Amino acid sequence: MQIHIVGKVHRTGVSKSGRHYDFVEIHFVAPLKGVEGDAAQTVTIDPEVFPYSNLGRGLYEAEFDSRGRMLSLTPVQAATGK
Repeated sequence: MQIHIVGKVHRTGVSKSGRHYDFVEIHFVAPLKGVEGDAAQTVTIDPEVFPYSNLGRGLYEAEFDSRGRMLSLTPVQAATGK
């Protein structure tokens, strides 16, 4: 599925319960069932799926599993605005 990434944030730290966390939150626009046009959506991914520093705004080809978790992310055009 093609998505248009419009924002990102890298969240890392230690939770109140003492567990370490490290993930990338991606904000994107893409088709969504029941929505006429596209919908603004957010997904969290492991930084190993796509390095945060290489992630910019733009079009990407995204592959999701049956539970909506992102499996892969490939730029369709040169991303801008890191």
